[in-house]
Amino acid sequence: MKMPRELLARIPMPSEALAEAALKALRPEAERPPSDRFEAEVWLEGNTLCLRIRARDTSSLRAAFNSFFSWLKALGDACQVASSH
Repeated sequence: MKMPRELLARIPMPSEALAEAALKALRPEAERPPSDRFEAEVWLEGNTLCLRIRARDTSSLRAAFNSFFSWLKALGDACQVASSH
């Protein structure tokens, strides 16, 4: 199916360890999306997490973006809590 909408995000991470953790957390979501309305890929460029989402419409692109960034926020929150203990 054609995926005419595309988003590419490059998120600088504060460390290589956090970049690797984010990649490991997001990779299953990208490899097995819950819907055929979008496809995603994630990779690292140094400490930068790269996320490409392709979707068949704008609503699907927005939903996929929100989902991936919710995962990233949860990871960041967990790291913050862990580092404060």
